[in-house]
Amino acid sequence: MIELQGVHARVGSFRLADIHVAIGPGDCHVIVGPTGSGKTFLLETLIGLRPMEAGTIRIHGQDVTGLPPNQRQISYVPQDICLFPTLTVRQNIQFGLDLRPRFDSQDLAFVGRLVDFLRLSAILDRYPRNLSGGERQRVALARALATKPALLVLDEPFSAIDHSLREEIRRMIKDLLEEFKTTTLIVTHDLDEAFFLGDRISIILGGRIVQSGPRDEMYYHPKSLPAAEFLGIRNLFAGRVEQLAQHEITISSPDLERTFTVPCRCAHKRFTAGQAIRFGIRSEAVHILRHQPTPEDSRLVFGARVRRVFVRGTMHTLIVELGTPRPVTVEIDLHDAAMRKLGVTLGAALQVSLNPRHIFLLPEPA
Repeated sequence: MIELQGVHARVGSFRLADIHVAIGPGDCHVIVGPTGSGKTFLLETLIGLRPMEAGTIRIHGQDVTGLPPNQRQISYVPQDICLFPTLTVRQNIQFGLDLRPRFDSQDLAFVGRLVDFLRLSAILDRYPRNLSGGERQRVALARALATKPALLVLDEPFSAIDHSLREEIRRMIKDLLEEFKTTTLIVTHDLDEAFFLGDRISIILGGRIVQSGPRDEMYYHPKSLPAAEFLGIRNLFAGRVEQLAQHEITISSPDLERTFTVPCRCAHKRFTAGQAIRFGIRSEAVHILRHQPTPEDSRLVFGARVRRVFVRGTMHTLIVELGTPRPVTVEIDLHDAAMRKLGVTLGAALQVSLNPRHIFLLPEPA
């Protein structure tokens, strides 16, 4: 277990404030946030390159807060990879082992497994200047893992790789972590990378972790408006709590002019009757209906008209205007195949459903 507890740190006027992160053995934890949110500063603090004002860092129960970087059992792969230019691939990979007083045949056998898994056998005698971006990334990973670190840390691991190679390297890293059961912390600004690689995800904004949790919970149930907005969710509406039950909440919406019930396992812990809230739904969870809705499903079904269509490769984003008394727009994401099957075109009249099971609730910002 890797634990950051109540970490505070400062560089210039920027502060990391009350950072709590726990990474289970063999898990991949991703910290995601925009540029300038403190991601790399947090990594440098964890590694020991930056001093802390307060807090504790523990690795497998050992307090390493006061230890220098070389005693923390952490392997770090920075954005620019930083292979040693005067060493061959083989020498780069074995660099950490060569610093030890001794290493044995088991260590070399493990390095051999890494070399085979990462398909490096054919380039072991080359120098970094003669490698492609993908090859350099694979060598850096092998070097980082060769010493069997307690924690592997990757800072924006795809930033130096051509877009055409990113999917290949992304899959390779996922397979690598699953094969070697390596406890890993990754920071990135890319949401696709975070949800592809992370078992758990933390969102950092302005030096603070605003939400942390399992991947699916983060995706479907953001807990604050800043988290929802960072996740790119645009279908957000004002509401009011009308009634609380054990596992559900009844909401009224002035935007939609409807009252409806939403499942919520922690209703009484998070909300009170009469409270102003926001609620939202992901664009891919808004459904276009091909048939008349059943009475049970009709509470949040609306007539709508397509006002804009944005094409992004095989995905389409529709901006539809609901047939409500006051103008309300909703975004819907559809795959190209679904667009063609449904016959959706600009200006088309639709029926759309906002299924309450896919709606998440947020407290109104203070």
